[in-house]
Amino acid sequence: MNQPTIVQELRASVKLVKPELLAQVPDDYNPRQTFNYLRHRATNYDFLLDEHRKKYGDVTPAENKALTQGAADVIIGALMGENVALMRGQTHTPFAKFARAISKLLGLSTDADLQTIHQATTILKRSQAMNKSWNELYRRQREMVLNISKSVDPEIRRYIEAIYSTNSKDKLDKLEL
Repeated sequence: MNQPTIVQELRASVKLVKPELLAQVPDDYNPRQTFNYLRHRATNYDFLLDEHRKKYGDVTPAENKALTQGAADVIIGALMGENVALMRGQTHTPFAKFARAISKLLGLSTDADLQTIHQATTILKRSQAMNKSWNELYRRQREMVLNISKSVDPEIRRYIEAIYSTNSKDKLDKLEL
């Protein structure tokens, strides 16, 4: 069998050294920043790069690419494993504990049930976004009505403003004609 090349050895030698950092990526990072953060901090990428420089001098683009690909393989594998463990309820993260508590409360027990909860939260997020757009629409309609009402009798304008400023059903019932 053929001996592995230096590039193949480099790619295969990247390991996850700090798995706890997978859950500590800053929230405002985009995917590229997330990968770079994990590559440099959660894997032995920098150590291998330094060792290779000491041993061989400069690092060729192919060797650098091999290390980067090795880091990507390790990070993606770890995230996939964590995701599978999460869906099976085997992790101890706050979300996994929450998901298990919800599953128990609802009487659910299979892996698909956690996936159903995840899908329901996704639908809820979409619903919240829809409500946000409805609120924006309502706010603009209210502003337009108030702008149009500037030309009407001041008594009617005060009545319209009172209706829009009311934030309880009882007060609205009192204003009803």
